[in-house]
Amino acid sequence: MIYQRNNSNQAYLHITGNFTAEYDSIMAKVFPRVVGQGTEGTWQTIDYRDDKPYFYGKYLANGGWYKLGIKAYKDGVEIDSVGRERVGIGEVFVVAGQSNASGITDYVDPSVGSYPTGIGYDSNDDRSNVMHFSNGYNTYDLLPIGFSQMNASDVANDTLFIGPFQSAPWCWGKVSEYLIDSLNVPVLFYGAAFGGTKVQWWKESANSEPLTSPSFFVEEQYDHPYGALAIVMRMYSGLTGIRSVLWHQGEADHGTASGTYQSYLEQVIAKTREHSELSNLTWMVARASRAVTTAANVITGQQNTIDNDPHVFNGPETDNITDGSNTYRSDNIHMDTDAGIIEHANYWVNYLTNGFLSSSTPYLAADLIEPSFTCNIGTPSTPITLTAPGSYAGHAWSNRDNTDSEARGEFGNCCTSHTVLPGANYQRLNWGYDSTSSITVAPGRYALNVRKATSEKILFSPIIDLTSLTLPTNPSFTASATQVRPGDTLTLTGSNCNGTYLWSTTDTGSPLLLTPASTASYTLACKTLHCLSNSTATTEVVVSSCFSDPLSLTGSVNTAEAPYQSQQTIESVQMVNQPTGDIEYTASKSVLLNPGFKAENGALFKASISDCP
Repeated sequence: MIYQRNNSNQAYLHITGNFTAEYDSIMAKVFPRVVGQGTEGTWQTIDYRDDKPYFYGKYLANGGWYKLGIKAYKDGVEIDSVGRERVGIGEVFVVAGQSNASGITDYVDPSVGSYPTGIGYDSNDDRSNVMHFSNGYNTYDLLPIGFSQMNASDVANDTLFIGPFQSAPWCWGKVSEYLIDSLNVPVLFYGAAFGGTKVQWWKESANSEPLTSPSFFVEEQYDHPYGALAIVMRMYSGLTGIRSVLWHQGEADHGTASGTYQSYLEQVIAKTREHSELSNLTWMVARASRAVTTAANVITGQQNTIDNDPHVFNGPETDNITDGSNTYRSDNIHMDTDAGIIEHANYWVNYLTNGFLSSSTPYLAADLIEPSFTCNIGTPSTPITLTAPGSYAGHAWSNRDNTDSEARGEFGNCCTSHTVLPGANYQRLNWGYDSTSSITVAPGRYALNVRKATSEKILFSPIIDLTSLTLPTNPSFTASATQVRPGDTLTLTGSNCNGTYLWSTTDTGSPLLLTPASTASYTLACKTLHCLSNSTATTEVVVSSCFSDPLSLTGSVNTAEAPYQSQQTIESVQMVNQPTGDIEYTASKSVLLNPGFKAENGALFKASISDCP
């Protein structure tokens, strides 16, 4: 994944995971994949163990392309380590517009059994990333979460997809390589452009209005053409952050007045800011109209949009990519030749400069939401309760992945027909399990997304893997005595726990050796990784030298000990050893020193008959 950096060349990596053993803390560090492709970090603590069955933390790093190292610690000792091979901090762009933004394909009739080949250049640099997926029906529940190199070899067919919609690399592979070379950070592109579309249809679909005389391949029921851009704004912008929308459209609007074009485009821009909740979301608008001829009214509408908004920037003037023949455009519309694709990329790169980056406002990835967890030991068939934090307009829980049939992205219209599965390392969560704010469920693998009101922006939780949840057994314990003198050792011995013995003293383990200073009550619970049993019944241990029962004493006295006192009798065969043995016996009725009792010369011993308190 690539995260959008701020204008100080920094961003937080959002790091989450599950665990199968107890830990105290999680640490992380970034390592440049190649020397010079970033700044090596330091080991930083990103999370501490709490009552959640997952960890989540953030790591601040400089722009670059990294390996991520993660370590878990218990009692100051490293107990496990994992890593991710590729994670980046760089630039994230969203492509929108019509076919000179989306690219085109060499169309092949699907009845022949072949896939269309997307025209354009892939990238051989693994720092150039896209989401290899395209779903023309804008179904949120089908959308994966995952990113990979902008290279068709990463997918199981012969074209490159730039998700969530586009099906051709077009000029964007070259743009990404040029930017990587100049900025030395990774680049991610989202593809939301839709060929053959008018700005009016973008405005209407953004506002949920009926489309006015759309082309047959622009289908209102699927929110065409704005739907894919809405998906990026609502769903993906919070995951990765965004630098800018890159807009290239106008070829279909020769008959649109400049003021109308401006009004329509401004409404589309406003909707992206509403749906992303990014009030100053940056747009770069290409000055583009060439469809055999050019249209000054379109260029004026675009320029007025740019001039009217400080967060909308001049984009390339691509009408100038022509030489009067077919060098750049085979049909005098699409920049689909090798020369046209490369020149188109150069035009964009000439505007995506450091000056633009320093003047625009990037938006960084949003924090993940953190559901709370309760273990219900009384209902072993449904022991898990997960609850969303805060208040949201909508909730969607996942308890499984989409099947291949459910996860398959597809589309078919006049110019392309395809199916594509998300990459093997992509998350393809099915969000149809439950729509309430809290679920009580059996052990499994869960995740949550929530929708905000008005914007319908989506926020995600970490994946919560409780597939192997183990409920605790009910423990018991015995005490070595029900009364001890001050300074005596008390031994508590637990049994029947399938996890960790957790005593009311907060100590763990069994047996537990204590030297209690005063009378106290003890209980024991059994703790598994995520759950805690009910506590046992209370056992009280009295701390006093005065015993109500007769005492029969054995063993050795080697140091000064608390006295033995009985309200009945004392019998002893103890050895009071020199030079520091020191003991006193006090009984209400009698003290009997039986054969075997000995007090060595130099040791202290005293016996008396009296009552004890």
